[in-house]
Amino acid sequence: MELSPSIIALYQKLSKIYRQRHLLKEEENKIEVEDITSRVTFVYEKLRNSVDFKEAHLLRRFAIERNLRRRLILETLKPHIAKGLIEDLIRSKYLPNNTIPEKMILEVAQIIRRYGDLFVLLNDLYQGKERKNYFDWIIGIMACEIDMLLNPEDIEDSLIETMYQMVKNRVKFSGDEIKTREKNIQLYVAIHKILVKSDDTIISYHLFNLYFSDWKHADEKLIKFIAANFPAIFRTTKAHLKHPYQIKLSNAIKEEAVTFKVLYELILNQGEDLERLLIRPDDLAAEAKILISKRYKFIRNKISQSSIRAIIYIFITKMVLALVLELPYELYILKHINYLPITINIAFPPLLMFLIALTIVPPSKENTNKILTNLHNIIYNNPPKSILCKLNPKYRQNWGFKVFYYSMFTILYIIVFGFIISILQKLNFNLLSGTLFLFFLTMVSFFALRIRTTAKEYKVIQNKAGVLAFFIDFFSLPIISAGRWLSTKFKKINVFAFVMDYIIEAPFKIFIAIFEEWLSFLKDKKEDIYHEE
Repeated sequence: MELSPSIIALYQKLSKIYRQRHLLKEEENKIEVEDITSRVTFVYEKLRNSVDFKEAHLLRRFAIERNLRRRLILETLKPHIAKGLIEDLIRSKYLPNNTIPEKMILEVAQIIRRYGDLFVLLNDLYQGKERKNYFDWIIGIMACEIDMLLNPEDIEDSLIETMYQMVKNRVKFSGDEIKTREKNIQLYVAIHKILVKSDDTIISYHLFNLYFSDWKHADEKLIKFIAANFPAIFRTTKAHLKHPYQIKLSNAIKEEAVTFKVLYELILNQGEDLERLLIRPDDLAAEAKILISKRYKFIRNKISQSSIRAIIYIFITKMVLALVLELPYELYILKHINYLPITINIAFPPLLMFLIALTIVPPSKENTNKILTNLHNIIYNNPPKSILCKLNPKYRQNWGFKVFYYSMFTILYIIVFGFIISILQKLNFNLLSGTLFLFFLTMVSFFALRIRTTAKEYKVIQNKAGVLAFFIDFFSLPIISAGRWLSTKFKKINVFAFVMDYIIEAPFKIFIAIFEEWLSFLKDKKEDIYHEE
């Protein structure tokens, strides 16, 4: 059966990637750290990551960011920090020990030098909050470049490019209009987010290199140009990331993204044996079916674990708040204890989380068959149908409509929260217990929505919502919206993460580096002694 030209091109790229990886393994001089310091640093990183939840595939990049921010505060970013940065990542087990070639130190040093020159210019040109925003943004992009050098995402990039080329001409819009360049950028952003779960920083890195293709080999002239035009670059990138039609486009290409996720998993599982499956459609379908079944099981386990952790966390947090705030408030301020509101406040949030988790329905057999059909079509050159993305009609762009829409949404907020507050008053909730109830209700609803979104990761056949589901979604919208807002605000105010990053981590990492140097010294002395004998 004939393979699609895009799949042939993808396979050729993958073959080149595997050859490059073999050459890299043959490098003799590798960076090695002491096992003792590695164990201690690894435990610290586990503790640090526990106080600031991040997606697992982003942890290494965040570790590089933390390292760079800490060094930027203590000193200017100089190329000599490259060796310490890489060793720190190896000690923390973000990179394997004794596998990274020593030549990477020089390449990371060159990246640091380039960004360091840009930092100096930005520091001279801009002031205050504006400069801080630019520094935060560019540190994230710098961390991405270092991360992708040390742990290349070449397979992911090849797959993203393949999906982009195969989907680009199939996407059609109805309703509003969107310029071709913006459509292509938004499609690229959407694919990144859905296919490999890239965050805004990773996408900013790719867009920055799209604007300035010579950035990785930038000379003084280009660095000065970028620094002088940085406000426009910053605003343009942020505008692309927050485009109003990004979510609609993401939803439109979800079915194709699921198909490419399965292909991505097949590539990772098969490695250089992928050709054997590509030339045997029946074997490919059988392998894909097993893989999809495993992904369903993995997601079910992930949902169960996330739900249990959330229930335990919510229950413990609520118990602590009840003992620290609610009971003292009622004992010493109100002079009496109302046990019903306290009991509801403790029991209701975890119970709500549990009930929402129970309502999650796994994908059906028809869903699997649909994915397999789509996979067959993209691999064996059966042109799929067009993808329709429905944008907002033009009349929705005028201010009159927006005022009406937000006014109605505000009224819905008032109705929903007013109804909940009236029930709380009838149950004799006081101001503090009522506030805590609303806080946990909104946060639990938002967390539950995220868990339900995870459950739909491989769903391509969507069940039609009934009347009851429609009303539940409609009236829960203000609650979930409030939960999302609170989650975003509290994420920015993480005292534990701040203390660990800027007070504990700096002296700890310095101590570990000195201790490792001392161990190396002892090892050298031991070798000298044995040599003399």
